[in-house]
Amino acid sequence: MREVPPGQHAELTFSGIMEQIETEWGEKCSFEVTLFKHPSYESISKTGIETVWESKSSCAEQLLKAASQGIPFLSKALKQEKWKLIRTEEGTYFLEQI
Repeated sequence: MREVPPGQHAELTFSGIMEQIETEWGEKCSFEVTLFKHPSYESISKTGIETVWESKSSCAEQLLKAASQGIPFLSKALKQEKWKLIRTEEGTYFLEQI
């Protein structure tokens, strides 16, 4: 998945594997997602597109850590809810349940 431009957001659901991976840029958190809205993609169907969000952000690290703890309400929300991935003007990522 392309990065979200500063000051904008994407909408997605988490659809699969969440793990720590090694890339040519070092360790990153990797999340299989279904993308429904993203400012860097011209056309996304109503059913979304399957892609992978890879990030070194503290938001991604915190999410991966929380998801690995098996917290029941979080596990359920990650499987069933739509999320807004927000990037501030400064470049910081935040997740908000829609």
